[in-house]
Amino acid sequence: MICMICMILSSGLLGIDAAVCLANENTYRLYPEELWIELDVTTEQRKQIDTIIKAAAISVFKNQEKIKNTNTNMLDILKYESLVNDRRIKVNEKISQLLTIEQQNIFDSQLRKQEESKDQITMYILSLELTEEQQPAVLYSLIESQKQIWSIISNEQLSWEARRKKIKQVNAIDKLQRLLTETQKVKLKSWSDLLSRFQGADL
Repeated sequence: MICMICMILSSGLLGIDAAVCLANENTYRLYPEELWIELDVTTEQRKQIDTIIKAAAISVFKNQEKIKNTNTNMLDILKYESLVNDRRIKVNEKISQLLTIEQQNIFDSQLRKQEESKDQITMYILSLELTEEQQPAVLYSLIESQKQIWSIISNEQLSWEARRKKIKQVNAIDKLQRLLTETQKVKLKSWSDLLSRFQGADL
């Protein structure tokens, strides 16, 4: 079970920049899709990026139906997260093609940090020593938050600024905490504090 969870966390669910904390918020950017609407780009570039995101989201939404509850087969979850990661990679590539050299350098730097954090964040999750009962619940909780993120970032009826505000309300860490024991919550808080210090040093 643990090996399967590692694969799921690393495949797509935690293709993340978890070591970046949103300034002055108790919310962590656990999902790299958020980076797409945080780019400093022109109005025309925003429209083009929205089109790219929308196309990827259609495929993601279609496959979300397979992940209905905590009883979902782990292999189905792995397949879904692999698909999400594939769409994410393709969106990153297409967005990069739209950017200026300066914008590309910034975006590439953010993506590198995201990639570097994968193993670290997986280690943090595993260090919680989740029980067999907790493991599917935690995975499902993280996936539900991921679904919310995709729904928000692909909502072209909202401005990028409105989407950013809405994303801040998707607090995956808070939802995760509700599933933990008191001992695990202490570990999670230590992890959160570490991430906050990391952010402070990076600013």
